[in-house]
Amino acid sequence: MTDTPIAIDLKYGGVTEAAASFVFKGDTGYVLVESGPLATLETLKAGLLEVGVDPASIKAVFLTHIHLDHAGAAGWFADHGADIYVHAFGVKHLIDPSKINESARRIYGERLSEVSGEMLPCPASKVHAVAHSETISVDGLEFTAIETPGHARHHHAWSTVIDGRTCCFTGDVAGMRIPGTSWVTLPLAPPEFDPAIWLQSLDQLEAFDFDALYLTHFGIVDDPRAHLSATRDQIDWETAAVTGILEDQSLDHKGRKAAYLDALHTRATANGISQADCDAYLGAGMVDMNLGGVQRYLDLRRKAEDETGSGSNAGISTK
Repeated sequence: MTDTPIAIDLKYGGVTEAAASFVFKGDTGYVLVESGPLATLETLKAGLLEVGVDPASIKAVFLTHIHLDHAGAAGWFADHGADIYVHAFGVKHLIDPSKINESARRIYGERLSEVSGEMLPCPASKVHAVAHSETISVDGLEFTAIETPGHARHHHAWSTVIDGRTCCFTGDVAGMRIPGTSWVTLPLAPPEFDPAIWLQSLDQLEAFDFDALYLTHFGIVDDPRAHLSATRDQIDWETAAVTGILEDQSLDHKGRKAAYLDALHTRATANGISQADCDAYLGAGMVDMNLGGVQRYLDLRRKAEDETGSGSNAGISTK
C-alpha cells in the first residue's frame, strides 16, 4: 500500500493549480507521476526541495502521455538516473523529440519557451515501454497502466492503491478542473482527438470504480462517477459546439475563436465560474488548440467516409 503522494504545483503558465507533478515516497527513494514541461522544471525542482526531496534522486517517472506539458522535462530526470515509464507509442519520441519540438516551434514560434519549452531527450536505456494492464514495481510502489486513448493514442492512466484506496492518475483523459470547483474543461488537442474513442476510455475508467482520481490539471477528485459523467457531458457539448463554429462559413479564424471563447465562457459562468477564472484557465491558447483538434478530427472523419464510400463502389459499373 502506498502513502499519499504530494502534489507539486508547477504554476504552469504562471497560473496557480494549472498543472501538477505528484511525488511518492518509496522504500528507499522517490518516484514521480508526470514531469511537467521544461518551462516549469525549476519550479518542480524547488517544490521537491521544499518537501525534502533531492530532484536528482528521483528513481522513476511515470508519464501519462508525451505532450509537452506532461513529459517535456522527463529527459532531465532520465539524465540523472530516473527510469521513465510510458506508452509504447511514446518511446521513440522521448528518445528523439525532434518531431515534437519541430511541431511545437511551428505552432508557438518564439513563445514556445514561455508556453512549455521544448522536450529534452531521454537516454534510450532509461525509457521503458509499458503495455495496457501491465504493472510496474519500483522501490516498493506499484502502478498499473490503463490504455486510455481519445485525447492521444499514447495515453495511459496509472492505477495504484493509496492508503487503502484504489486511485487513478488520469493525465488528460478525465479532463481538467478549474481549482475550487467541480467544473470540467477539456484539452481537445490535435492531431489525435477523437470523441468516440475518448468516451470509451471514460467507460473503461468508470468500470474500475476508483475511489479517487488524481488530475494533472488539477487536484484530487473524491467523487469519480460524477466527475466522469461531467467529463462525458463536456465532450459531447464541446465537440458539437466547436463543430458548429467550424462549419459556419460566415466566420473567419478570428471570428471562430471569438465565438468559441464566448460560448465556453458563457457555459462556464452559468456553472458558477468567475470571469477571472475564465480568463485564467479558459484562455486563447486553449481555444486555438481545441479548434485545431476538432478540425483535425473532422478532416480525418471526412477522409475516412470518402474512402469508405469509394471502396463500397469499387467494381460496380456506372454505365
